[in-house]
Amino acid sequence: MIPDAPASPASAVAEDWRPLPPAARTVWSIAAALSALLPSTGVAFAVFVAADGLSLPARLGVAAAIWLLPATLLAWLARARWRRTHWRLDGTGLRVRRGVFWRSEALVPRSRVQHLDIERGPIERRFGLATLVVHTAGTRMHALRQSGFEDADAVALRDTLLPEPDRHDDGL
Repeated sequence: MIPDAPASPASAVAEDWRPLPPAARTVWSIAAALSALLPSTGVAFAVFVAADGLSLPARLGVAAAIWLLPATLLAWLARARWRRTHWRLDGTGLRVRRGVFWRSEALVPRSRVQHLDIERGPIERRFGLATLVVHTAGTRMHALRQSGFEDADAVALRDTLLPEPDRHDDGL
């Protein structure tokens, strides 16, 4: 493997892979745990009612384990996903590496960007995060959606990746 020599120290910093902020780990863990709690509540209640032969403390313990185990596992997976998600913006475009079990790297070339959206859910807003959606042209997967960016980074990426106005011939 031949290492690439950076043109200048400033370009070496700009092209390094950047992790998502620690707040993204918290938001992803909260969202994963919440998504598991509703279905596991129904299962835990059904097991609590159906376990007639057990004492009340044993039934409560089994129900609590059934209720909390999926939330804990999904929160752990969310943290692992956060640890393995990195991004960088280089001369070619936006690159995102992610995946816990199946690793992938997505490249969105600047020339393929059609438009960009920034989404902020209530939990993301509370932690100062945003989701960047990059819509592309002519590809099988027409958009890259990446959550967990700091709000300022998402806005800066949007402004940097915006298509040049003189490149389009649909002007008024």
